[in-house]
Amino acid sequence: MYSSVNAEREAVIEAALGSPTRIRIIIVLYKHGEMGLSDLAKRVGASSAVVNTQLKTLLEYGVVTVKRVGRMPLYKLSDVPEIRRLAEALAKADLLLTAEPTRG
Repeated sequence: MYSSVNAEREAVIEAALGSPTRIRIIIVLYKHGEMGLSDLAKRVGASSAVVNTQLKTLLEYGVVTVKRVGRMPLYKLSDVPEIRRLAEALAKADLLLTAEPTRG
């Protein structure tokens, strides 16, 4: 039986994994912690406009949170354990996929 809880989980997973830019945002925030939009965009390798658009989706589904320090928004990965585990798995996969091949 398919429940609304399953639908909600799938929506969060889609929000996280539905875009390569969103995946990079999650990995960067997992590795480097809280940061502003311009620093995040630099680390992700995309324009601030693109990152901002993708952050809206991640914020909507609770994958990322935001707080304001003065006028500056600072973004960070959610403290929800399942989201942290997903981010950790994405960071590990990214490391494995970008590692130099070992010579045998």
